[in-house]
Amino acid sequence: MKPQHLTPVIALSCALAHADAPPSASGDITNLPLSGFVEATSLEQLADLVVTDTKLGQTPDSVTQRIVVLKSDEIARLPTPNGNLAELMRHTSGQFVNVLSRNDSNWGSYAGLGPKYNSYLLDGLPIDAFADAMSLDSAAIERIEIHKGPASVLYSNYLTMDFVGNEAPLAGTTNFVLKNRVDTPLTRFAAGFGSWGTRAARAYTQGASGPLSYIVSASHELADYRQYGTPGSWLQTTSRPHYEKDRVFTNLSYALGRPDHTISLYYQYTAHQSTMGRPNRDFDHAYNTFNFAYNNAINDDWHLQFKYGERHYDRRFSNDNYPSSLALVNRDLNRQTIRPADLTASYRHARDSLLTLGVDGQWVDYETETRSPAGVGTPANRAEARSTGYFVQEKLRWNDWVLRAGLRRNTIHHDYALLGGNAPTTTSAAWSKNLWSVGARYNLSPGLAFYGNAGSSFMVPTAKQIGGTVPTPGASGELPNPALRPESGIGRDLGVDWQATSALHLNLRGFVNTISDAIVTNIVSAVPSQVRSENAGGARSAGFELDSRYALGAGLTAFANFTHTRTRISDNLNPGNDGSQIPFAPDRLANAGLVVPLPGELVVAAYYHWVGRYYDSTDQASRQSFGNYGVINLRAQKVLSRTAGYTALATADLNNLTDRQYRMPFDFRDPGISGFAGVEVRY
Repeated sequence: MKPQHLTPVIALSCALAHADAPPSASGDITNLPLSGFVEATSLEQLADLVVTDTKLGQTPDSVTQRIVVLKSDEIARLPTPNGNLAELMRHTSGQFVNVLSRNDSNWGSYAGLGPKYNSYLLDGLPIDAFADAMSLDSAAIERIEIHKGPASVLYSNYLTMDFVGNEAPLAGTTNFVLKNRVDTPLTRFAAGFGSWGTRAARAYTQGASGPLSYIVSASHELADYRQYGTPGSWLQTTSRPHYEKDRVFTNLSYALGRPDHTISLYYQYTAHQSTMGRPNRDFDHAYNTFNFAYNNAINDDWHLQFKYGERHYDRRFSNDNYPSSLALVNRDLNRQTIRPADLTASYRHARDSLLTLGVDGQWVDYETETRSPAGVGTPANRAEARSTGYFVQEKLRWNDWVLRAGLRRNTIHHDYALLGGNAPTTTSAAWSKNLWSVGARYNLSPGLAFYGNAGSSFMVPTAKQIGGTVPTPGASGELPNPALRPESGIGRDLGVDWQATSALHLNLRGFVNTISDAIVTNIVSAVPSQVRSENAGGARSAGFELDSRYALGAGLTAFANFTHTRTRISDNLNPGNDGSQIPFAPDRLANAGLVVPLPGELVVAAYYHWVGRYYDSTDQASRQSFGNYGVINLRAQKVLSRTAGYTALATADLNNLTDRQYRMPFDFRDPGISGFAGVEVRY
């Protein structure tokens, strides 16, 4: 092991991730399943599954889409070197997640498409796929539902202006389901230490008082995370950085007379700071996340849900002019508030058939400001957005068939007051689109099923693409394009689920995704530097995913999956882009895992993750190639002591066992081998 390559790798919530799982009935950690990827066709395991195609609990054989579920005890076994929830999905097929560092967010692809084509949800409400995955606490998560393929019409895009970008659920939807119901009181304390001086601590308690269930948790993590960038790059450090993250969350659920009539409140605050290793390059972020939910099973047939959320992002960056100068250049402030809401009514009829209808909306406030070294602030961007969606979906059960069809009407409106520090020539824009989704499943036998799905999506341009940032014809910046059209997409998939034996489960899924009116950045002038966003052409991704899971007996379990994807971009405006691959979409992905129970209440889990070739841009002349590397991670858990009143457990992680150092886009790099060890006490 090379000490200079040891990095602090486990944020508290994941370094001690076993703390996220409630104790099993027997209390024996050797009985916990593989960090496995539980398929939605396993009826005995997932009879109470809540799937994202209907918003209600559905039996797995009634779902046309493929849904992979990671349960809390399985989440506890997954390695997450950067403490980012997006890392929990990287071992599932078709999911490529590049977490750039503990100081940054994730970047990747889903089913051969870039990161903006997968929607993230928190209990069914949209969240930011980049910032929220980095800031949310895994201790609050009961399970993760990874919905593969064309999404249903029941969920809208994540609506944002220029913070990170829009997300359209063409390639899939990931739903983080919160812990709401508390069956057993539990209090636990955890602490751990790791590479680069990582120190982490957590306090967690859950309980119930009559109809009220509550969870309260707080965590603190600090570290010295050096040289996560390539030498000599803009990420170069000149001193020891300081990294710190504090998280507090509470989740309250109240039963209004009966278990199926409830209200729930979730709130999380995250403070995230770092000096970044240079005197005048640092950040200070604050995230506030709020979810409210009302659920009412009015009778055996009708179910009503209302959900409302708020996401407040307050980000502050300090910048220098490295390498020419380390002096402070400016401070950037970015504030964004997003308020999603959803009202859904569901009607069960016939044989487990389900009619779902409702309305959803989002309201967005976005502003940025630049401050000089003297503290003088200059407004840069100020904009608002709102969206409304009306949806209806029918799912019919007919003998061994499941048939699904849905429609959605989306309307999005933008208002621009200030862009790039100037009043834009275009002050507003609006778009409307009708979307559709269909699917079918045929259950040939209890262990064999075939399925297929198709659906459409669209993604609107950003504020700067429409309104521009160029104040005068001779200035540098982005020229406005008020005629810019939204990107439109169609996704299709076909698959087979096969429970070959009681121990072996196989899944094969093929997919094709196409995008038309793809938005690209076209260089208009080099001096002054001017660009304009244009609808250039289209993009296509096609491939297949093969998943296998095998229970070897005596608690020994294994999984393996492989994904092959071919992508192509058509660009009729820039020959240098025409025929290139979709950025951040590897041509191949492979994963394997093994969980081995050993004597003395010890469990060892090993994971292998391999990434094929991918590119960072569409420009075939200047793009860079990445990938073609494999990483091995190990996790060991052992019960140290057990009495009637408490249980003490230890966890040890070893990440990047072979010290495989590989480059990532934007001059980031993997820092190599790292380790973390922690202890938890449960009462």
